[in-house]
Order: sequence, then C-alpha cells, then structure tokens
Amino acid sequence: MRSEKINLGEKDKKNWQQIKKAIKSKKPLIHQISNYVSANDSANITLNWGALPVMASAPEEAAEIVESASALLINLGTLNQERLQAIYKAAQKANQLKIPIILDPVGVGGSDFRSRAAFKILEEFQLTIIKGNRAEIAFLAGEKAELKGVEAVGEYKDLDIAAQKLAQKQNCLVVVSSRVDILAAKNDIFYSEWGSDLMGKIVGTGCMLGTTLAVFAAVEREIELFEKIKTALVYYGFAGQKAALQAQTPAKFKREFMDTIYQFAHN
Repeated sequence: MRSEKINLGEKDKKNWQQIKKAIKSKKPLIHQISNYVSANDSANITLNWGALPVMASAPEEAAEIVESASALLINLGTLNQERLQAIYKAAQKANQLKIPIILDPVGVGGSDFRSRAAFKILEEFQLTIIKGNRAEIAFLAGEKAELKGVEAVGEYKDLDIAAQKLAQKQNCLVVVSSRVDILAAKNDIFYSEWGSDLMGKIVGTGCMLGTTLAVFAAVEREIELFEKIKTALVYYGFAGQKAALQAQTPAKFKREFMDTIYQFAHN
C-alpha cells in the first residue's frame, strides 16, 4: 500500500506557491513530441498545471516550434523514423537555446530500434531530466531489465544506485516512477512515497508525469532544479493520493486526478 500521509511539508508548500506563481505569470509553452496513446492526456495535464501544450512531431517544424517553447519533452512511446528525425532536430535546437529537455524513454530495451534511438539521444544531446519506469532506467544504466511491452516486470534491486549512476554519467537528473518514486542527482537523492496504486491502473500516468516534470522545469529559475522536480513528484503523487479518496475505480479516478491537479494550480 502507498503511504497514508496526507499532509505536505512546509518547504514543499512554499516551493509550490513560488512555482505556481511563475507558471501563472509565464504561461510556459511545453513542446511535446509525445506518443499518440497518451498525447491527449499529456496536453490536458499541461493545461491543468496552467501551462500551454504544443504537440508538434513533424520534422519540418520541430526546431522552429522549440524556438518559442520553454521546455522540450521527448517521449519514445510510439516511435518511428519520422518522429525520430523530429526529435533530433528539436533537441539540437533546444540545446542551442539552453531550453530544458526531458526524455521519457518509453519501452527502451523492448526493441533494438528503440534502444539505439535512446542511446543516440543520450550520446548527442545534453538532457535535463530522464524519467522512466524501473526497467527503462535500469536498462539505460546498464543493468538487467525486463519489459513486457512497455511495462516493467520482474524484481529490481538497488534502483536508486542505478539511477544515480545514470545521473552521474549523463550529468542530469533521473526520475524513476515506481511504488516509491526516486529522484537522483549526481550527489543527491530523494524518495517520494506519495501516490495511489490506482495510478498504475490507467494508461498514461507515466507520460503525464513526464509532462509535469517539463512544466516545472520550464519556470522559476530561482529554485534549483532538484528542488523543483522534487516538488513536482510530491504534488503529482499527492494529487493521486487525494483523488483516490474520492474514486476507487480507474475511470473515475482518472477524472478526479486531473481535476485535483487543476484545483492545485487554480485555487
């Protein structure tokens, strides 16, 4: 079972108020090369946090769209050659403009094509955050991983060590989404027990977390990145925990979850 606590820490509350104010003021545009399974949910969660989504995946416009964005989210969920070309062009422009890049390597390790694409992205671009499930992060860190489709299966030990190893190698933050979420930096680590088991019963919560990280990374430079992403994990999980108090089935939970995030951002 997830943690039963329902009270947030004062530092988390303070950080969120500062971030919320910045989102409201800036209305950051989040360029998302998403996957078609969860693109609609990712766009809606962007709006619910108070930011603006653009889901441009054509190579002909990918770099141009980045020029007006505040963050770039790369999701490998429904990867093909055309999307891959868009990813390369968008990431190159984002690095030139020093715009945060968040990589969600959905299903990496599940096919050679997907794995080669992910490692090329790691090699050629400076990422800000890598977010994945247990198997995805283990695979990228060079550890044993087992996937069924895009879902992590099997047991994983020392995920925090693997995440920190990857963070050190790539000089970025690494987030592992699991029953206990992990945030790893080169010299720091954080564990979040917030959330609900129902979050694993609907498709897209991992993708929406990637979007959430992009929104938080896009604003408020006065708060260091590790603290911003820690706050994102806490409030994302807290929304799930609150929603589960009102809904006990997946479809109802999903609606309640998204409404809870909207209430956080607009109340």
